[in-house]
Amino acid sequence: MKRISIFGIGRVGLPLALVFADKGCKVIGMDIDKEKLEIIKQGKMPFLERGAEELLKKHINNNFLITSSVEESVKNSEYIILTLGTPVDEHMNPIFSQIEGAINEILPHLKQGQTIILRSTVSPETTEYLKGYIEKKTEFHIGKNLYLAFCPERIAEGYSIEEIPEIPQLIGALDNESIRKAEELFKIITEKTIKSDARSVEIAKLYCNMYRYIDFAIANEFMMIAQSFDRDIYEIVNLVNKDYKRSGLKQPGLAGGPCLYKDGFFLINKTPYNELISTAWKINETVPAYLIDRISKKRNIKNAKVVILGLAFKKNIDDPRNSLSYKAKKIFKNEGAEVYTHDPYIEPEDLDKKLKDADIVMLTTNHDYYKRELDLDKIKALAKEDCIICDIWNIFGEGILFRIKKIKEVL
Repeated sequence: MKRISIFGIGRVGLPLALVFADKGCKVIGMDIDKEKLEIIKQGKMPFLERGAEELLKKHINNNFLITSSVEESVKNSEYIILTLGTPVDEHMNPIFSQIEGAINEILPHLKQGQTIILRSTVSPETTEYLKGYIEKKTEFHIGKNLYLAFCPERIAEGYSIEEIPEIPQLIGALDNESIRKAEELFKIITEKTIKSDARSVEIAKLYCNMYRYIDFAIANEFMMIAQSFDRDIYEIVNLVNKDYKRSGLKQPGLAGGPCLYKDGFFLINKTPYNELISTAWKINETVPAYLIDRISKKRNIKNAKVVILGLAFKKNIDDPRNSLSYKAKKIFKNEGAEVYTHDPYIEPEDLDKKLKDADIVMLTTNHDYYKRELDLDKIKALAKEDCIICDIWNIFGEGILFRIKKIKEVL
C-alpha cells in the first residue's frame, strides 16, 4: 500500500488523490486554502468533477486524509506529488513561486528513499533546475537516495476520474531509478506509461496544449476570413471535412482557460522563431473584440441590453479562469452596454429573465445546457424583435455566425 502526499488539492490534485485512494493507497492532501479544505472534509466537492463526490464521500477520513501540516504530510509519505499552479506575470513570463515555496517547505522534512513527483505544467529544464536546487540545499543526491520525476496530467477538466485510468501517463526523469519509482506508482492507476527524459516530457506536455490552441487559432482566423467574403465558416468547414480522408479542420470558438492561453509562453523565451505560437495567442485573444466589432457595425451597442451566455472557459465545467467571456463583458461595458451574464454552473439565475428584452445575445460557452434548454424560438419569444444573436459555437445548428432574430441575415 503506497503512502502519498499531494500538495495542491485543486482541480488537478483532488481527483488524482481520489483515484489513488480508490485503489487502496493512503493519500494525504494538503492545501493553503483552508476554506476549501473544510468543504472537502465534509465530503463535498469544491468544484464540478464528474464521479468525484462519490469517491470523496467513500474515502474521506479513511484512505484520504486532509492536513495543513507540511511535516505530517511529508514524513508519512513515500511519494510527494506537487500539483501547484504555474501562472504567468504581466509580461507572460512563468511564475514558479508556488513550486519553489512548496519545495522550500518540504526540504526540512524529506527522508531518504522518497520520490518527488512534479505534476504542474512547467517550462523546459525545470526538473533539472529542481534537481540542482535540492542538491544545493540538502545532502540528498537525486537518483541515489532521493528521487525526482516529471509526470504531467493530460486530462480534460471535469472528466479526470474517467480519464486518469485511460490516458497513458508520461514519465520523465533524469535517472533510471527515478523513472522506475514513478512508474511503480502510476501503474497503480493506469495500465500504460510512456517513459522518457524529463526535458522531453516537459516539452511534450506543452506541445499537447499548444497543438490544440493553434488548431483553435486556425479555425478562428478562417472564420474571420470567411466573414470578409460574406460567408459563414460552418458550411465551409463541412465542405472541407465531409468524407475527406485528410479532414480535421476545427470550428471556431472562444479558446481560453488557465492552460491554453499561457502555456505557449513557456516555450518561446529562447526561441527566435516564435511567431506561430505568439500569433495564435493574438488571434484567439482577439476573437471577442472581433465579434463585438462586427455587431457594432449593425447596431449601436451603447445602452443596449447584452446577454452573455456562458462564463466557464469551456463547456460543462464550472471553472471561469481566464475565460474570454469576461473579456467580452468588459468590451461591451466599455462600449456603454448594459451587460447581463448567465452560466448554469457559475451563475445559474433565471435564464428567461436574463433574456427578456435583450438587444444582443452572445453564446460564449457551448454548454450542453444551452443546447437542451435554449433555441431560437425561445429567444424570439423573449428578446426584442431586432435582437442580434451571435452563435460562434453553432449551438443552434443553423450555420450562421450572426443572426437578427426576425430574419436570417449575415452581418
